[in-house]
Amino acid sequence: MEDSAAIEQLIDEGITDEDLPLCRNGDDSDDSEYNVLASLGGNKRFPSSISWGKGDRVDNFLKKQWVVQAPILDKPGSHFVLEPECALPLTECETEQAKGGMGVVHKAKLHPAHQRLFKVNEQAYVAIKEVHRQADFIREKENLDMIQRLQNRHLIPLLASCQRGSTYYFLFPWADGGTLRDFWEEHDSKPRTPRLIRWALDQILGLVDGIRALHNHNIRHGDIKPQNILVFEEPKGASSAILVLADMGVSKFHKEATDLRKSATLTAESTVSYEAPEADEDQRNNKPRPRRYDMWSAGCMFLEFTVWLVYNCTAVNGFHKQRKDQNDPFSPGNFFSREPKQSAEIHPAVTEATKHLREHPLCKDGTALGDLVTLINDRLLQIRPEDRAKAPELYNRVKAIVDATATKPEYLGQEANPPRPIPNFFNYPGSRKGSSS
Repeated sequence: MEDSAAIEQLIDEGITDEDLPLCRNGDDSDDSEYNVLASLGGNKRFPSSISWGKGDRVDNFLKKQWVVQAPILDKPGSHFVLEPECALPLTECETEQAKGGMGVVHKAKLHPAHQRLFKVNEQAYVAIKEVHRQADFIREKENLDMIQRLQNRHLIPLLASCQRGSTYYFLFPWADGGTLRDFWEEHDSKPRTPRLIRWALDQILGLVDGIRALHNHNIRHGDIKPQNILVFEEPKGASSAILVLADMGVSKFHKEATDLRKSATLTAESTVSYEAPEADEDQRNNKPRPRRYDMWSAGCMFLEFTVWLVYNCTAVNGFHKQRKDQNDPFSPGNFFSREPKQSAEIHPAVTEATKHLREHPLCKDGTALGDLVTLINDRLLQIRPEDRAKAPELYNRVKAIVDATATKPEYLGQEANPPRPIPNFFNYPGSRKGSSS
C-alpha cells in the first residue's frame, strides 16, 4: 500500500500483528461488506477499507500481506502451521533434486531476518524435505523429535517443521560436503597421512555413537550406507569435517539414483548392496528389521571406508564389482553370497579384500586400521544376527582403537613410499573412478 492515510486509518481502528491475515468480511453477493476487511473469523472489522474503492487495492492488500506473514525460525525443532498462501522465509530455492517414496528435497536459503538458527555471517542454507502424506509426516516427525532430544552431533538435527495447507515440510542443515561417497571422490588424491586416518577413526567412532544413541531409544536406522552419511565441512579442511548419519529422504538429495528395493518395514527404501543376509526372509515373513540389521550395514560401510583409506575410489568400485554376480548385470553386489536353497555365506570377495588390506602397511596386524578390519570381520559381518556386536560393544571396541592412537602414533601405520600399486583384485574392469557403488 502506498496510501499512508489508509494505513493510519487501519492503525486508528486498532489493527495489530495478531489480527493478520485479514480477509473479506463478506462475499461478492453482499456488496456492503465485500470490501470490508476483517480478521479471520470476523472478530474484528476494519471498515475504513471501504474507502479504498472497488478497484484492486483490497485484492492487492490481501495478496501482499502474506509476504510479512512468513514465520521466524528461532528455536530448533519448532513446528509451524501456515495458511496455504503464506510463504516460507526463503530467498533462494533450487528446483527439486531427488524424489523418494516419502518426499521431495530442495536446497534453499533462509531469509536472514526470519531465522535465528545460524550466525548472522553464516550462509543459512537448508535442506527442505517435502512430504505429502500426513501419516508419513507424523511417523517421521516422531522419530525426528526423539533424535532432536538425543543432542548427538553425528545425527542430523531437525531445524523446524511446518504444515502449509496439505503439504508438510522438514528443514535440516545443508551438508555442504555432500555425502560420504562424495567426500571419497572429492578427496581421493589426498595423502593418507596419520592425521587423515585419525580423523576417519574419530568419525567412525562418532557414527557408532549415533547408532548407539538410536538403538538405546529403540530406534533402528535400517538404511546405513555411505550415501546416507552427510559431510559437514569445517574451515580447517577435510580432516576436520563432521560425518552425520541422516535419514534416507534427506541424504537422497546428495546422491545419484541407486538400485532400491521396498522393505517390509516402514523404512521406505533400502539399498540392496548393504542389506543383511536375513533381509529377504524378514521381508517374506513381514518381520520388522531388528537393530542388529544396522550392525551388518555399518560393517559393510566401514569396510568400504577402510578400502578407500588404504587405496582409493577405484578400489572401492572394484570391490563392489567383485561382489556382483557376473552372470547377472543387475546383481546388487551384496557382502554375502547365497546359492539357491542354501544358507548365506560371507562373499568370497569380502574375504579376498580383507586379505589384500592386511598386506598393506597401513592395515597390517598391529595397526589401527588392521584392528578395525578384524573388528568388522569378527563382530559385524556375521551371517547370524545374534553373532553381531550390539552398538554399546561396538562403541567400546572402536573407542579403544581411537584411544590407542593418542598414545602410540605408530599405531596409525605408515604409508609405503612410494605408494603401493592397487592390487589387480581392486582394479576390476569397469571400476574406474566415478562408477557407482
